Amino acid sequence: MDIEKTYELPFPRAVVFDTWVSSDTVIVPADEMIVEGVSGGRYELIMHGPDGGARNAGRFHSVAKNERVVYTWEWNGDGEVTVIDVTFQDAGENTKISLSHRGFKTEHSRAMHESGWDSYVTGLIGFIRARSE
Repeated sequence: MDIEKTYELPFPRAVVFDTWVSSDTVIVPADEMIVEGVSGGRYELIMHGPDGGARNAGRFHSVAKNERVVYTWEWNGDGEVTVIDVTFQDAGENTKISLSHRGFKTEHSRAMHESGWDSYVTGLIGFIRARSE
């Protein structure tokens, strides 16, 4: 049970890559990001809430500047550790992102993450636009 997605973002590849691996990039529903965007580095996506919130954490297996990131993903300590592999390619003046997210234990988890990626990329586009204005 895997996810394979392709997106085209209307920004240069260096901008998209740098935003992807930055602690400054906070996309709803996250309230805070901690990112060490290097091979072996960690990241945390933190959401505060009245019920204590949630936390996603993982480690970067591989980071190739402006080209590719591979990292683990575990949602709120649920024991389902998946692997995300993202490549960044020029598409004229735009950037093509090819995303693979693998290792889901249930179809429900896969489906939730699939729609989550669409929301995240929409938020990422809005985030980059707002920063470039």
